[in-house]
Amino acid sequence: MKRIANTVVIIILIVLLSGCKTTPETTIEIPNFSGNTESMIIDYFDVEEYENYQFEYMDTDDEDLDGLFVELVNADVGDAFDREDTLIITILRYQLAQQPEYFQVLDMEYDGPLLDESFASIDYLDPRGGYFEVTLVQCTDGDTAVFDYPSDVYEAITSNAKSTRFLNMDTEESTNTKEEWGKPGSLYTCGLLEGAESIVLQTDPGDNLTGTYGRLLAWIWIQLPEEEDYQLLNYMVVKQGLAQVKFEFGAGETISYGEYTYNEWMHIAEDYAIENELGQWGSKLDYYWDYEENKPDYSRW
Repeated sequence: MKRIANTVVIIILIVLLSGCKTTPETTIEIPNFSGNTESMIIDYFDVEEYENYQFEYMDTDDEDLDGLFVELVNADVGDAFDREDTLIITILRYQLAQQPEYFQVLDMEYDGPLLDESFASIDYLDPRGGYFEVTLVQCTDGDTAVFDYPSDVYEAITSNAKSTRFLNMDTEESTNTKEEWGKPGSLYTCGLLEGAESIVLQTDPGDNLTGTYGRLLAWIWIQLPEEEDYQLLNYMVVKQGLAQVKFEFGAGETISYGEYTYNEWMHIAEDYAIENELGQWGSKLDYYWDYEENKPDYSRW
C-alpha cells in the first residue's frame, strides 16, 4: 500500500514539474521600427534570437538618411510573426547620384596636314591657293573669325563684319541662334586662335574667294607655341568631334598635302571622331547645354 502511495506522489510531481516548463515561443512580436537604423534592428533581433529576416534597400541621395528604416514589407507593427518565416524590411541606402559625363577636349598628337611653303608663290586672290599671315581681331564662333587682313584682301571681303568662314566645316551656332555643341566648338576654336604664335589664311582655287554673305573662305593654319610647323585648324576642330564636314563646293579637292587632298584630310578627321564617338558623335554631354530645358545653360557660359 505504501509503495502505491509513493508511486502516486512521483506521478503527481512529474505532472507538476512538467507544467512548470516554458513552452518555446513560435512567434515574435513585431515592434515599431520607425526612426531605427539597420544596425539597431539587427541588435533587436539578436536579443530576440531571431535570425529569419532580410533587408531590401531603397536608394537615397541624402547621406543623412543612410541606413534608416522605411517599412515592413510583409508584416505590420504588433503582429505575432512566425519565427520560421522570413521577415522582409526596407532600409534606405545612400547612393551617390550618378553624375552626367561631359565632353572634354582630348589632348591629341597632331597627325594632319602641314602648311607647304610652295603655296606661298601662288596668288591668294587669283587664281587662289596662296596664303598670307594675319592677326586675330575677334573669334566669332567655332567656324568664323575676324582678322586683320592685307589691304587687298580686306577690300575683297564684302561682309560688314569682314569675317572669314572656315572651309569644309560647320560647327553648331553659339552666337545669335544658340545650339547644342555650339559653345564647346567656339571655345576650342577661339582658344587655339588666341593661343597661336602665328596665323595664316589660305584661299582655295576650287571654291570662290568669298561666300554667300561676302565672307572670306579660307583654310586656317596656326603655329602653336614651341611648334615649327603650321597645323590646319579646320582639321583639328573636326577631329575633336566639334564640327562636321560640310559645304563641299570644290574646296580642298585640287590642293593636297602628302597622299591626300585637303578635303580627304577633313574626312579622315571626321571618320576618326565618329569611330571614337567624340564630341557630338558620342554619348558625352555638352557641359554648356541644359538637357532638361533643351536650351543653353547660361549659368555656365
